[in-house]
Amino acid sequence: MASSDEPLLPTRGGSPLLAPRTPNMREAYVKRLGYVPLAFQRMMDFVSLTPRKMDRAKAHGHEAHSFAHHQPAEATGMSPSLIPSPGSIRGSIFNLAGATLGAGALSLPYAVAVSGVTFAIAQLVVAALLTVYTIRLLIRAGDITKLKSYEDLALYCFGKKVEVFVELNILVFCFGISVAYLVTLGDIITPLGSLVLGDSSFFAQRWVLMTIFCFAIMLPLSLLKDVSSLQFSSMLGVFSIIFLVFAVAIRSMMAIHEDGLAPDLQWVLNTTSGPNFMLSVPIVMFAFTCQVNVFSIYTELQRPCIRRMNKVVDRATTVSVLIYLIIGLVAYLAFGSSLTDPSKKGNILLSFPLSDTLIAVSRAALTFTVAVAFPLNIFPCRFTLDMMFFAAAKDSLVRHVAVTVSLVLAALILAIFCPSINVVFGIIGGTCSSIVCFCFPAAFIIKLEPGPLLGPNKIGPVILFVGAIVMGAVGTGVTVWSNFYH
Repeated sequence: MASSDEPLLPTRGGSPLLAPRTPNMREAYVKRLGYVPLAFQRMMDFVSLTPRKMDRAKAHGHEAHSFAHHQPAEATGMSPSLIPSPGSIRGSIFNLAGATLGAGALSLPYAVAVSGVTFAIAQLVVAALLTVYTIRLLIRAGDITKLKSYEDLALYCFGKKVEVFVELNILVFCFGISVAYLVTLGDIITPLGSLVLGDSSFFAQRWVLMTIFCFAIMLPLSLLKDVSSLQFSSMLGVFSIIFLVFAVAIRSMMAIHEDGLAPDLQWVLNTTSGPNFMLSVPIVMFAFTCQVNVFSIYTELQRPCIRRMNKVVDRATTVSVLIYLIIGLVAYLAFGSSLTDPSKKGNILLSFPLSDTLIAVSRAALTFTVAVAFPLNIFPCRFTLDMMFFAAAKDSLVRHVAVTVSLVLAALILAIFCPSINVVFGIIGGTCSSIVCFCFPAAFIIKLEPGPLLGPNKIGPVILFVGAIVMGAVGTGVTVWSNFYH
């Protein structure tokens, strides 16, 4: 068995060799890592979760059975179906798009309104291109090290402290999404409560409705131990977002047809509120957060290779950016600067009347999606806390309930006092998204590739690393200043 001072993988001149793993190396790595990494075990079928180490404590089977989906559909006897088979290119595109699209689409019209049309389009296109680039960097890093986990790469490249830092960022990111889902829920159900119960009713107050809905539906779902119980929520979530985009686009075009374009459009850069045009940057960063899901999808891919994964990434990113452009631009052309009104809270749904049937259906679909997707972000938060503080303890129902209730209650309290979803998206996008999605993929390649820091292999990642830090810091600073001090 290798000593604790030996490298996790054989190296030559600081760069890992592409030599095959041996049993002794595997045993040494597993012992050092403290769990069975994703590269050595069967992957979860449900990949739309922010990828966490949910099943790493399970013993891995024989190598031949480790990746059941790494065979073509003909070999498994499966006939072609409208529903993509697990690990197919179509299925992987759907999963990656599902990991990218989400409630962040609700704030895209607000992002266009504060930044201006040209600047917004440029941001979305650049963010899409950088998403493709960073995923290629991650796949390259995995190819160099033969590792298939984001956290494993962080541990291998930079040690345990940085791996813990990555864990904390993903924890904060998942928890932030949970808060955003509750804020979205409050924005949707509060007008409905006022309509049904009257504005003066105690039960029509926003915090009361959020609390009732949270503890009646979201908490019981979050207490489930088996994440596969909610495996269809990703599919429902994608369909609900697509329907939302369709509904918003239809109603916005109808408004344009009746009243014409909004009179106060900013076609290039919106400088009417000073540096507030930078509020859109972290929102766009948040909207393209999917990098932590890449290895789960790549490992499940049938006949996994970089060429096939590139097809998945290119097509899924294209679908996502088109959806974002449609909902952002069409809604802005119809409603203009009214989208930045504080009463709209950065949520496009609040620009439509409750009596609108099409929008009401999209509200209902989104409410269901939020209710079911909420626990999918509580699960990894709970697992991370268990691994950080209770890794050596036996499984405990009391601890399971206590940690879950604490997480849900903390998310609820923050959501009640949070002014709008664009604040959540802005802060999380400028911090966790910029670090995990843009900084670390660049840092992995800077560490792993040979050559000088400004050499041809590293100059791109260096520019990306510095640019992500600057843009994330500026975007977060403007978000905090604009919403809490201005």
